Amino acid sequence: MDNKEIDNKAEVIQFLRHKTDQLISEWKREDILFDIKPPQAALIIIDMQNFVCAPENGHGIQGIDEVINNTNHLVDICHELSIPVIWVRENINTIGDSTNGGLYPLFHDREHLNAIENLGHGTEIYSEMHFDKSKDFVVFKNRYSAFIPAPSDLHKTLTSIGRKLLIISGVAANVCIESTVRDAMQLDYEVVLISDATTTFDEIFLEVTLMNTRLFFGDVRTTKSVIDELKSITKE
Repeated sequence: MDNKEIDNKAEVIQFLRHKTDQLISEWKREDILFDIKPPQAALIIIDMQNFVCAPENGHGIQGIDEVINNTNHLVDICHELSIPVIWVRENINTIGDSTNGGLYPLFHDREHLNAIENLGHGTEIYSEMHFDKSKDFVVFKNRYSAFIPAPSDLHKTLTSIGRKLLIISGVAANVCIESTVRDAMQLDYEVVLISDATTTFDEIFLEVTLMNTRLFFGDVRTTKSVIDELKSITKE
């Protein structure tokens, strides 16, 4: 990537952020819609699995180290405050030509599909994540959205524990994250997407997801702002 391309991307990102701010102002609505109240909140972590965090081909997604670190910071504070942590794992069951992945195989090569099939190594939660199997929840999905097909394991789990505000991190921002965020809002969940605890294949793709979320589906916050808010609540 040359300097001109980098400059062009920076200009596009700056424009998208400015346009989003402008529209929110014109619509006369608040930018931050939801207060994070621990008794109502759950942390939803999407696809932080070996196939993303430690792919066998070595072609890791850009920014994944920051996502790992920031997600772990969120997990730690949620464990401390007894906020449920729910890990969403991608897994497609395949036997011969039969699969429960729907049209998913049409959009991915065989190498990727091998990594997310039949509860294999690629589907396991990455070992450096602060996953606590004694207290955390694990749910599975076989589509981009964690709420499809219905009734989803995620929706059933959230209903059972009575949580309606979802703090969301993970990957990929413009695919599984955005699909889940959109469905969550349509199901009347309050969404807080963590901008520096998600990433995708290109900075502009990420920025478009953050723009779409801010405009129509939920709040966009940083890891620090969420942790600071949670800490301030506990001191009250």
